[in-house]
Amino acid sequence: MAEPNTLKLAKQGNPKAIAAMINRSLRAKHIIAQVNRKDDCLQVFVESAQVPNQKAMVSFIRQGLTKLGVETIKTVQVYGRQKGQDSFAWNQSFDIESSPPQVADVHHSDPDFNLHQTPEDVAVENDISSDVDDIKPSVSEPPPGSNFAQVPRHVAGGYTSSKTQQPRDHASHRSTHSIRSQPRQPMKPLSVGNIIRAGLRVYLDHFQVYYLIALKGYPWIIIPIYGWAKFSAMTGLLSRLAFHEIIERPETVTQARRYINPRMWSFLGVSVLVFLIVLGRTVLGACILFLIFLILTCVLGELGILVGVLLGLVFPVAYIWLSVRLSITEMPIAIEDNVNAGSSIGRSCQLTQGYVGRIILICFVAFLLFIPLYLGVGMIRLLLEWTLGNILPEFLYTIVVLGLNLASSALFLPLGQTIKAAMYYDIRSRREGMGLQLNSHHQSR
Repeated sequence: MAEPNTLKLAKQGNPKAIAAMINRSLRAKHIIAQVNRKDDCLQVFVESAQVPNQKAMVSFIRQGLTKLGVETIKTVQVYGRQKGQDSFAWNQSFDIESSPPQVADVHHSDPDFNLHQTPEDVAVENDISSDVDDIKPSVSEPPPGSNFAQVPRHVAGGYTSSKTQQPRDHASHRSTHSIRSQPRQPMKPLSVGNIIRAGLRVYLDHFQVYYLIALKGYPWIIIPIYGWAKFSAMTGLLSRLAFHEIIERPETVTQARRYINPRMWSFLGVSVLVFLIVLGRTVLGACILFLIFLILTCVLGELGILVGVLLGLVFPVAYIWLSVRLSITEMPIAIEDNVNAGSSIGRSCQLTQGYVGRIILICFVAFLLFIPLYLGVGMIRLLLEWTLGNILPEFLYTIVVLGLNLASSALFLPLGQTIKAAMYYDIRSRREGMGLQLNSHHQSR
């Protein structure tokens, strides 16, 4: 039997209460479930040593939720995968209201989530064993170590910004899910094209907010130390806002600032550390190459010069490699808990290990796609500068040109951060599975 408070919360659609009841019922099967909720859609993720039987789990969850009678839940998405796998083996959606009310054979004196036919009937029909232990009255949460995904809609088939998620026609939404008799493709990390597409969509949907943040941030560059810290923090603010849009747990600017502002000096610190690391290794590498060049020249003469020039080609490759390994150092500070300037460098190196080529490809494709935008903005700025240069005094013209440069630069900073946020999501998905752990204070809200 479920505890009264847990049952009450479950009937109200509380995802944690529903997850506790499902896990208690499936404990003997060694199946772990986690439940998330997005508006009127409930997402149920199940995981076990073997891939959970799709037909069995969907039937079990459908009947259990029907029995609970949660009026605020209209649709349900069920995902199943084998423990330790990065992607889901199957997923299926169904409509609660269109489900047949299979409650006639349920003992109304037993308000638990256990279904009357689960032990024997469903076991035989759907390959679930019937050795269900007696349920204890305590409520258990999913065991630690279960690593489930917050499955964003942009992975399932096109990012949907929270800005556009207005109240909708539930009848139309339900009919769409009812038509899907076949499960969709398993969830996977993003492709290069989807990373850029997701970042661009977030940027366009929140252009005004992100542009104003960037526009307010750039003037701080003029002020040494404190101003640089403020600008770095605003860059981190853009990263955090974009990342939470991508995983469909959006934050307001005020909420994000509460997390970012206390870390302002960490953002500046990591920028300084990255600069010193790149500068130091660049100088050291240049000195080593120069010494090798001198030795080869003295020993081999003209042939040594040729060999030295060829070795010199290694220098830009090493520089690019190092820059990529340190390219997302601000993201862990903006997103993860217990990360400071020093540990964020190690975190960036850890996440980017093995993905240097992929990151370079993403940056290269994004650059090619946005060349027309860069050129268009540059031409407009030059045209304005040329026009204003003929009519404004020199002092006023200098101020206007500075303002135009800041305004045009503010167009591209949010775009770069939204794509980087999508790339960060993708890398963590590939390296750590789909279980992106959000900070604890955000999860408790």
